[in-house]
Amino acid sequence: MKRLLAGICLLLSAVLPGTHAARAADTGSDTGKLSEKIVDDMENLMRGKASVGELEMYIRRWDRTLTMKFSEVYPDKSLVRLTAPAEDAGMASLKLGKDLWSYNPKIDQVQKIPPSLMLDSWMGSDFTNDDISRSSSVKLDYDVLPAEAGKMSDTATWRVTLKPKPSSPVVWEKEVIEVAQDDLRPLRQEFYDEKGKLARVMVFSDYRKMSDGRNYPFLWKMENLQDPGRYTEIRVKKMEFVESLPDKTFTIRSLKKGR
Repeated sequence: MKRLLAGICLLLSAVLPGTHAARAADTGSDTGKLSEKIVDDMENLMRGKASVGELEMYIRRWDRTLTMKFSEVYPDKSLVRLTAPAEDAGMASLKLGKDLWSYNPKIDQVQKIPPSLMLDSWMGSDFTNDDISRSSSVKLDYDVLPAEAGKMSDTATWRVTLKPKPSSPVVWEKEVIEVAQDDLRPLRQEFYDEKGKLARVMVFSDYRKMSDGRNYPFLWKMENLQDPGRYTEIRVKKMEFVESLPDKTFTIRSLKKGR
């Protein structure tokens, strides 16, 4: 496999359970404040302070499944390693701040990933290296516009538009998060290209209540609208949120450890 890993997990949108109704009620008609709360809770739910887990990725285009384990300390440290298929096991990547490294055990080589490769498809999937590395932060890199009422099937929704700040290293012209009005659970995320055309749609499903109370989506499907019928699914196999992880987890030595 020619492409190397460039990090882990997705830039997703979601919110914490339990406080949803109260927060929505407190904002009333102030949809600007509501959208800010949605974004704040989104990153708290999907990323937290630190996390470890295992993901399975199915790439429809190639009828291929990858399995990987990861560790992350938000917002600037992550380590991910492929565990299957056997021919790719041990490939790994490390993110420290804005720097990204990939490791190929077949040639025992560490390579720094240049910014020019962040727009490339990751492992032939419908995610980019930027998606997988999660090098951007919604709170830091985007201006959040006021929430607007919408509807998805029979569900009343809030739609929140994210516009990248001029200095932000992001790929898309804009993104739109859509959540249910009743409990603010994330439903989908839209990605628009530089021409303002809808290019990709992420759909969230299979919600499960975790031990810490999070109502977490265990299935994420990225549909590529530029190539109908093409999609990539990520199934969360294991996920645990923790307060912190040791610094020694995120080193070049750890990156090569799995070889």
